[in-house]
Amino acid sequence: MRSVNFVEKGAGRHVVGKLEPYDQKNEMFKRPHWDPTMQGLRERLHFIQPKPGKNPGYQLTDMSATNAAWRLEMEYARGIRGGRTGFYAWDWDGNFNYPRIAPGQKITTDEAEIITPKVKKAASLFGASLVGICELDRRWLYSHAYLITPEGGKVSSNIVPDEFKYAVVIAVEMNYEAIMCSPSGPASTATGLGYSKMAFTAGLLAQYIRGLGYQALPCGNDTACSIPIAIDAGLGEIARNGLLITPEYGPRVRLAKVFTDLPLTSDRPIEFGVKEFCMVCEKCAKKCPSKSIMYGKPKDEPHNISNRKGVDTWHINAETCMDFWAHNKTDCSNCIRVCPFNKPPGKLHNMVRWGINNIRQFDRAFLWGDDMMGYGKRKNVKYFWK
Repeated sequence: MRSVNFVEKGAGRHVVGKLEPYDQKNEMFKRPHWDPTMQGLRERLHFIQPKPGKNPGYQLTDMSATNAAWRLEMEYARGIRGGRTGFYAWDWDGNFNYPRIAPGQKITTDEAEIITPKVKKAASLFGASLVGICELDRRWLYSHAYLITPEGGKVSSNIVPDEFKYAVVIAVEMNYEAIMCSPSGPASTATGLGYSKMAFTAGLLAQYIRGLGYQALPCGNDTACSIPIAIDAGLGEIARNGLLITPEYGPRVRLAKVFTDLPLTSDRPIEFGVKEFCMVCEKCAKKCPSKSIMYGKPKDEPHNISNRKGVDTWHINAETCMDFWAHNKTDCSNCIRVCPFNKPPGKLHNMVRWGINNIRQFDRAFLWGDDMMGYGKRKNVKYFWK
């Protein structure tokens, strides 16, 4: 059972002053395609294919698993390249091969509370670990979309019509044992599988909503900032590691969303002690191999153009983070691995989650127990494969 407090404001509570629109081309995954200062990083990152190594976690068997995990995302969705195709396609011709739905069919109810549980059930049925709904705060939409192409990249319009007033946010759990092997291959495989599941789930959910006679735009990392929309939808809080922390899985989730004109009932934003615990903990900052995570209090000052101005949070230095990825020959999830909220379900872990939300003075004791129990330590890849 969730131990959370409902609050009135979602991600807007972190906004300082006027929030300027964010251009997607400034996202760190896009900058190597156009920013001259990032060209060296592009050559060193995973845009080239590194040769397998001899160390566990970097061998051919590890790299092959990662490639397999990414397949649906890379071939049938391409959300990290800009989306709007395959499972993330925005258009639909209205036809199904099986089962057929006669043209012009549309649910007739005007009562949002009747259809909302069915939309959530469909999302769970299609693979969502968590699902939340909110009215779309258009401040989180990108000012422009940036699509990665074989020639490099191109800027396109990012027009989400005004009638799309709701967002259905999907969280997909990543494998706990694999993430515990970070920063080596199995953790990268968990990430890739998360992205493939995101596309599969969001694409099917969008098709379900279209079958009801309404419009739906499925999105991965494209079109809008996922984390603030997930906060608005009541899925969690922002943390020091720059990620969404959920009560159920901590930061061990990947996020997708479906924008729709189907009238729905919104969930309420939540708090459960994340900000206060992050102020005491700082484990992700201490264990970050690139020193890309801030210590101390959150600030509204960005490191570089990859951060959003006007947001009071713990900004991540994505430039140094990605530089480590290039050096490591695969991505890194250390900030997820060491986070005390990253625990599988269980009576003890659920009790600690309750304590973090309800007994603030015990935060340091909980943190001490986390260290004593050895949580967050990197697992041996050899045992993962066994």
